[in-house]
Amino acid sequence: MMKPYLDKAPGGIFFIPLFLPGGIKDNLKSYYRYKFQTDEQYAFGRLIDSTQSSGDLVEIFNYVGPVPQTPDEILGSGLMFDPLHVSMGFAKKRWRLVFENRDYDRGQDSNYANINFLLGDYENPILWTGGKEMGGISPSKSKAYNHWRIYPPTQLEQKIKDHLAGV
Repeated sequence: MMKPYLDKAPGGIFFIPLFLPGGIKDNLKSYYRYKFQTDEQYAFGRLIDSTQSSGDLVEIFNYVGPVPQTPDEILGSGLMFDPLHVSMGFAKKRWRLVFENRDYDRGQDSNYANINFLLGDYENPILWTGGKEMGGISPSKSKAYNHWRIYPPTQLEQKIKDHLAGV
């Protein structure tokens, strides 16, 4: 059985169950009373930043498995893919924080200054870098960056499953 709920704070390590239903309506289902077990298959992420309007900025780690005793194995596994934005995973308790890090520094621990997203379209792109809009960039350079997109829980879970399957 899991620990009591931890506060949603930057630096917190959370689990992503890979065994829950993945339909679009499942994003709205509450898992508040669900009793997650520590020995199930989970992916893990870290909350980098949380805002109401633009979703939670998270990074997803390569470690997949049961909840370990410490976060070291998760953090040492490297990142599965570039940071991305998510919504609704925490609000409905589908994803839960399992480790806190009160000493978390997003600049040092998550390389925040080098997290990039493309805003707008490829013809008039704006680059978001480390929390700041950097102004327009040339359309030819814009293809090198990921678009700012907010993933609901089931889409991120499927993205992880696809990655693990080599798709």
